[in-house]
Amino acid sequence: MTAAVSTPGGTPAAGGAAPAGAGGAGGAGTTRHVPGYDRIGSAALVHTARAVASEALRVPFREARVRVADDGHGALAVEVTAPLVVPVLGSHAGPDEPVVRTAHRARAAIAERLRHITGRQVERVTVTFSSSVVETPRRVR
Repeated sequence: MTAAVSTPGGTPAAGGAAPAGAGGAGGAGTTRHVPGYDRIGSAALVHTARAVASEALRVPFREARVRVADDGHGALAVEVTAPLVVPVLGSHAGPDEPVVRTAHRARAAIAERLRHITGRQVERVTVTFSSSVVETPRRVR
């Protein structure tokens, strides 16, 4: 479902109008822009960032800790604390990359995914590995 997002005063926000046929009260193929604001509450923003971070870092949701701050201009700063997941030594069962590359990859993925979901610019992502956890392969029963 595509929704048109309006800024104060009813002008279309970045991204423009919804595609034709997206529906709306103005009839088939027209989009009606309603003045007002669309906001994501802080609890929903933190929960979303936590889910995105846990997915990017391959850790359980409960293991990721996230703080999200707004810079006052709409951009976000995200701080993630989570364990570093390392494969079992000698197993070749995971990405064979250095920790720094893992952090860079995760930061980029978190920023892009959060921007895509929320529509907000992500100015900075900081990842802190608090511990390390050996990724044990799960057995199929």
